[in-house]
Amino acid sequence: MLSANAITRRFGRTLALDAVDFEALPGEIHALVGENGAGKTTLMNVLAGSLAADHGEAVLDGRSLPAGSPRAALAAGIAAVHQSPMLFERMTWEENLALGGFDTGAGALDLDAVATRARALAAKLGFEMPPAGATVEHRSVAERVRLEVLRALSFNPRVLILDEPTSVLAPSELAAFLDLLRSLRADGRIVVMITHKLAEAIAVADRITVLRRGRVVARTTPAQTSEEKLAGLMIGEIVTQPAASAPPSHPGDPVLQIENLTLDDHTGRRILDRLSFRVAAGEIVGIAGVDGNGQTELVEVLAGVRRPTSGKVTLHDGSSGAMAVIPQNRDLDGLILDMRLWENLILARPLREQVTSHGWLNASRAIDLCRQLIDRFRIRAPGPETLAGALSGGNRQRLEVARAIASRPRVIVAHNICRGLDLAATAEVHRAILDFAFAAGGGAVILISSDLDELLAICGRLLIISRGKIRETSPGERDPERLGLLMAGARD
Repeated sequence: MLSANAITRRFGRTLALDAVDFEALPGEIHALVGENGAGKTTLMNVLAGSLAADHGEAVLDGRSLPAGSPRAALAAGIAAVHQSPMLFERMTWEENLALGGFDTGAGALDLDAVATRARALAAKLGFEMPPAGATVEHRSVAERVRLEVLRALSFNPRVLILDEPTSVLAPSELAAFLDLLRSLRADGRIVVMITHKLAEAIAVADRITVLRRGRVVARTTPAQTSEEKLAGLMIGEIVTQPAASAPPSHPGDPVLQIENLTLDDHTGRRILDRLSFRVAAGEIVGIAGVDGNGQTELVEVLAGVRRPTSGKVTLHDGSSGAMAVIPQNRDLDGLILDMRLWENLILARPLREQVTSHGWLNASRAIDLCRQLIDRFRIRAPGPETLAGALSGGNRQRLEVARAIASRPRVIVAHNICRGLDLAATAEVHRAILDFAFAAGGGAVILISSDLDELLAICGRLLIISRGKIRETSPGERDPERLGLLMAGARD
């Protein structure tokens, strides 16, 4: 049995875990749910040895695990997959997996053998591996998560702890992944799954533990609860999602126009293939697709990070700061984790211009602005001086959204904007996007996501991207099963 006994952990003035007791049994899938900042990831890191508790202990089969020792936890049979992939960016995926249990241990490093073993395991999970020799820095977030899962399973662990493992999986990949968890359970292993997707917790878990503000507030089973009850336990109230948005009856003028956009990589492989579409003021245009079909590259082209091979992107408002981009990898591309919250906010030029005069930064004004946005977007943080890296993943995401909307752009490009967010935070982000789009003057939004429920909830128009090509769907195609097939590359 895996257990946490009276675990307490503080980060400065923040009490992340308050005498938490938790247990998971062999042959069990145990879901750990709670709102952003509830302490789920902190508890996971204590069990996996990444953090030492201030008080209490982690125990496996009656033996205390050495505090703050990932190596000892792994030796005991505990493997973890973190929400933010922990891979070496400049190394190939084969080299990253060789650092795990795929290494043959024969002395000489055989990357071909590593790749063969990895592809065999991936085939069982329904995953496709990247091209041979591809470095991690060029892979999507979904591909990185898959690599983390493969590396964790390569150790043949007795306990597998997963932090938001399904947040970047497409509908076509989800069923195979949940079947994998069930097969691990059938082998007598312990699976601890942190998730905000309550339907998945109810579908696959044997027991569910609910954390709220660092304390256990409920222990239940799928038979004894429902999504609505779990949501109420997590946040103290029932959260309602925004009503589905309809296309404006009189769309405004085009704000962003993309014409025959093509992008080839350094090998000549076609990544984006003659993309053409436009977004008008007052519109939320969704782009659905299985991660790895050109979405990241499209965002990078729109952000000016990549130069397209051909085609044109026209922003019908050439003023500075007319476009704000919210990338999917908040820790690598969105924020500087070693900087304070107010410093991260003024990385956006429009916000920086609000707190500077004649080239001089007024730090007190920047801190006041940050404090206002913390309150407005309900970012759970001690204050503006807090380091971004000290926030939970969900609160880092809120910080990114706050910075984008407060910059008052004409266009927001958002990629997997609600990945890792709880129900309340997701609803708040959706309302903020709807308010931005439909306020007086109307903003334009491109929302790129692998989550069909999210896209169907707030997007007026929906495009499908597959193998670098894009097409618009008709209202009659807005059936999740049909859309899932199109995302997977089905022909018309």
